Amino acid sequence: MQTSDDIIDQATLWQLRQPTLDAAGWEAFVLWLEVSPAHAAAMDRVALADRLIADARPSAPAAGIPVLPMRSQARHSRLGALPRRRIGWGIAGTAIAASLALLLMPLALPRGARPYVLTTAPGEHRTVRLGDGTEIAMNGGTRLRLDHADQRVAVLDRGQAMFRVHHDEGKAFTLVSGNLSVRDMGTVFDVTRTGDRLDVQVAEGSVMFQPDGDAIVLKRGHALTAREDRHSVALATVAPETVGGWQQGQIAFVDETVSAVFAAVERRYGTKVVLEHGLPERQFTGMVALSGSADRDIPHLATLIGAKARRNGEQWVLAP
Repeated sequence: MQTSDDIIDQATLWQLRQPTLDAAGWEAFVLWLEVSPAHAAAMDRVALADRLIADARPSAPAAGIPVLPMRSQARHSRLGALPRRRIGWGIAGTAIAASLALLLMPLALPRGARPYVLTTAPGEHRTVRLGDGTEIAMNGGTRLRLDHADQRVAVLDRGQAMFRVHHDEGKAFTLVSGNLSVRDMGTVFDVTRTGDRLDVQVAEGSVMFQPDGDAIVLKRGHALTAREDRHSVALATVAPETVGGWQQGQIAFVDETVSAVFAAVERRYGTKVVLEHGLPERQFTGMVALSGSADRDIPHLATLIGAKARRNGEQWVLAP
């Protein structure tokens, strides 16, 4: 069983590694955070230690106190085989070790950051309210990264969320997803991240897509689809009242692929659907009203698109 000292050590090393993490590294970091509330608490302690020493940073190590070579440790250790170096401090313990480590490395996060992660499993729905009054409804299969110290920034790694943003003239709310971002301008909007694709729909107010680049303003009833790897952006219009309709089981599609339709079904129910023989790229336009039962809705949708559905264990298979 891990001790609290072990977890603090790991949290310190994660903070050191964050500037160089790739997508797989971030995935591993989030999984580590989700293992136990103690892991998230440890990250909070590391950030707190930094804040406590920020105004009392010594010019040199105190006599008799060894300095840990944290950079060398990080380079030569692997995730899952973290260094176990222990030094007797006399009057303190792991908290001082964490503080000294922070003295020796550039911070991976803004000073005082207290990051945390919210996730939903496929088929699970969750609504959270931030301290500034912003409300976020999360569809199934969604992962958001937030910060207790800055509630005006959110990162959507995957899935779908509906944002009802409390407008603040002094600081806009910004949603980041990959290399793409959306800045609130007093808004209710829905965002979906699937692979490299980002979909934004605005129900109220307006947002700005890529505020530091293209600066595309989307107003009520506007929609945008962007693909990072193709560097493409497509604009469209939607009925504002249908934005976020997934919360009531009402989902509108206009010239969408069948694969996108069943991706929405999987988020809603958590039921895997396999599409065969050209079905994924077929086009679909219409309003889907989900009944609350995947076993009822999936065969019905199969009929609508001219396919046959069969059950295969825990998943459905659709073929022309």
